[in-house]
Amino acid sequence: MTTGIKVTLGRVYISVSHLGYILPLLLGFWIVEPGYSQLHDYNWILGYDGGVNMPVGDSFGLVKLSFLDESLELSANEQGEGDFRSNNVSFSDGSASLRLYFTGEGVYNSEYELMPNGANWYSGQFDGGWKAPQASLCLPHPGNVGYCILLNMETELWAIEEELSITGKYLFSSMIKQDTALADIFVSLRKELLLSDTLDYGKLSACRHANGRDWWVILPAFNSNLYYRYLLTPSGIDLVGVQEIGEAVPTGLGQALFSPDGTKHIRFNGISEQAGEFTTIYDFDRCTGLLSNFLQFNYPIGGSGGGAFISKNARYLYTSSTTTLYQYDLWAEDIEATRTLVADYDGHLDPLPTTFFQGQLAPDGKIYIASNNGVTSLHVIHNPDADCPDCRIEQHGIELPTFNAFSIPNQPNYRLGPIDGSPCDTLGIDNIPLARWRYEQDTLEPFLVQFYDLSDYEPAEWLWDFGDGSTSTDTLPQHTFPGYGTYEVCLTVSNANGSGTQCKELEFTMPNSTAEEKQEVVAATAFPNPFRERFSLSLRPGWLPVDAWLEVYDAVGRQVHRQPLRAGVNSVELSGQPGGVYVWRVVQKGQVLGVGKIVKW
Repeated sequence: MTTGIKVTLGRVYISVSHLGYILPLLLGFWIVEPGYSQLHDYNWILGYDGGVNMPVGDSFGLVKLSFLDESLELSANEQGEGDFRSNNVSFSDGSASLRLYFTGEGVYNSEYELMPNGANWYSGQFDGGWKAPQASLCLPHPGNVGYCILLNMETELWAIEEELSITGKYLFSSMIKQDTALADIFVSLRKELLLSDTLDYGKLSACRHANGRDWWVILPAFNSNLYYRYLLTPSGIDLVGVQEIGEAVPTGLGQALFSPDGTKHIRFNGISEQAGEFTTIYDFDRCTGLLSNFLQFNYPIGGSGGGAFISKNARYLYTSSTTTLYQYDLWAEDIEATRTLVADYDGHLDPLPTTFFQGQLAPDGKIYIASNNGVTSLHVIHNPDADCPDCRIEQHGIELPTFNAFSIPNQPNYRLGPIDGSPCDTLGIDNIPLARWRYEQDTLEPFLVQFYDLSDYEPAEWLWDFGDGSTSTDTLPQHTFPGYGTYEVCLTVSNANGSGTQCKELEFTMPNSTAEEKQEVVAATAFPNPFRERFSLSLRPGWLPVDAWLEVYDAVGRQVHRQPLRAGVNSVELSGQPGGVYVWRVVQKGQVLGVGKIVKW
């Protein structure tokens, strides 16, 4: 059982002024029921088709990262359409079903096909004007759960002080039905012009209003201390004001975002080796949409570009600058003094350098980081809520079945409720906790499992039931299960407004099944195939291997690799082996539970 926000509103009408008339789109009474969980970020689409001359299946195509049940699963779609080059929107409905994705050039549906009137989205003259990172954003419509608002920016080459610079030029708004059934509504609300000015390129960011329904959208001007402040309500999106604050922020390749709790706004710009990187931090008022308490750091960098991303507990800020990754403590009195080196780029090629670029907090509480090259891997911070090195950065830790260049979805915190008791808490929306959690298995003590709370909407109390008669009230409990078997683990989170529960089955399986059942028990998938230096072996969600090992054999039957397995995705390193066909086996207590072939280039 899950519980979310419940609210009832009246009728609203959308003004479509660019069409020269008012479209009376009756949205009626809408109710966000407890089962509507705001899981809009639970599917990510990455990759690119490589162009018309690239062979299908040659590591080109799209890959979907799904976080259903807060457990990462990857699936490739080599025939899927779309070409992600930095700009990326991946949007699911409230119950975690993929509805659309947007590359900056086209809008695609869940079948990986162009939506009606979704082609040729960019009409400018600058080749690449649709590619800027964070140049688009998709928000659920505050007045109807069946629609979303797509914001997208187009960039141009502008002459500024006799030099050509890439700047943002236009900001558009579109209203999209979350399927292809009502193409007329989708067509009629395509690309309404909101703004034309000299803007920072990309860096579109959004945060839920303190009333728990509406959305603030912040857009910075080019090389300036000006911010455009838009508000999305059931009546549409409007410019509320332009704020001038602090010193001018140099425009560069970077990332902007709000902290998950909505109290901070971060803007990162990587300029050059000479100018360095600029990390700018503001406090944010979710009632007024205003920034305050300007704070900025400037450091030299090893290359231009990078990104910024924040842990789910809103405490730790991470910044990446091509070859380095740093952590800051946003709760500290002196934030800059907490600057800590998390990782230096390790020199890995896949086949190009897997350097650090932009990142995104995922529904599983981990942070995934793309590279600024076409590679088949993502970096991952496994425990970003912790002080490093306990944050556990794993470079190129997620192997992808297809290439991905620069791209990571631009997603706000969709599960941020109202500020209870604030002057803006006027709609009667309550923070009713939504229970979410994940787990990690210890490879040395496989019955020992670490649990992580990911719950939303202001939980105040936690109760874990491990399904073996044991309970815990901790937020991050460790538990040792008594032995083999299937255990239903439930987390219930509560506050004064209500409670929510999420249950999952964890299965420790004995290797005593028939040959046909063994393959079903392990349900392992190896990818990418072929691979270059390492591949990933993904185990069926919920299966916790006990004394299970992965064995890899070459073409003549010699064992070349062996490692213990843990639940979820396991990374397998074969960089020292020659190219060819290899056989992998999952073995538990002498019995083979799964077999497959994989090719090393």
